[in-house]
Amino acid sequence: MLPTFVPDEKLLAALRSVLAQALPPAAMQITVVDDASMPGLTRSLVRTADPDGRVEVVEHEQRLGLAGNWNRAIALARGELVHLLHQDDYVRPGFYAAIDRGFRAAPDAGMAFCRSQIVDGTGRPIKTSSRLRWRAGLIPDWLPAIAERQRIQTPAAVVRRSTYETLGGFRPELSQTVDWEMWVRIAAVYPVWYEPRCLAVYRRHPGNESARLFKTGAVWPDVLRAIEINAACLPASCRATIEASARWHAASALRTAERLLAHGAIDQAADAVMHVPALVRLITADSPTNIVQRRLAALQARISRAGRRAA
Repeated sequence: MLPTFVPDEKLLAALRSVLAQALPPAAMQITVVDDASMPGLTRSLVRTADPDGRVEVVEHEQRLGLAGNWNRAIALARGELVHLLHQDDYVRPGFYAAIDRGFRAAPDAGMAFCRSQIVDGTGRPIKTSSRLRWRAGLIPDWLPAIAERQRIQTPAAVVRRSTYETLGGFRPELSQTVDWEMWVRIAAVYPVWYEPRCLAVYRRHPGNESARLFKTGAVWPDVLRAIEINAACLPASCRATIEASARWHAASALRTAERLLAHGAIDQAADAVMHVPALVRLITADSPTNIVQRRLAALQARISRAGRRAA
């Protein structure tokens, strides 16, 4: 299932990567679900990659937004396994065969995912996600690891439709963290299968949704909401996981603010810093927060001085 909104030629690469390893139509549905783009745009692009009409196109007049269109795509899925592939991303040969083997080996798994490569808008490699284990298999103690921070790129993940039916869809009140919260929710209930080969590719470029959210400053309040929601999935014994998540994201916000300040984006740096105290408040009083607090105070002073000079 390929949810789209105002797609460009990157959708062609996504579709071709699927069609190159597609099973027959009776065994594999391929559907593009458009979230009220310009009429005819998505259908025209799809037919460029698929002149034979193998791919279904569902166009809607009402825009539901990121999570809403993902949920709409899930509702339209007819198969037992659901792969949400973003219009900018693609999969490598062998992806579907490897994921299928995982689900067959672990019939109780709620989802399966593989290692990912992250590339820029031109396809140039940026980095590869960390290897979680050397052999394919179920991941032990996965809930605390995924609850600490996002470790799965969405194009690498396939979820049983029954899992979505049991747990519900993506939360529309979330944006940047909408997939992370789902992975935590699944890990709290189901075993999760992992394929260590790098078979999915995630594009990071200025035009994608994540980049837009960073520019608008919507990321850090969204992270805070997700951490609070994730806490409800965890047993009391995992309280340390929430504290680790808050520390990690607070440090990430500070690193982001430092980079923004170095590039002269004073207002954006100030916005990132503004949300750090709320993250720190999730950490208990006896936890080592002094380093984060010292970095926060120093960065706030630098932003204040930069603001005065700019004025």
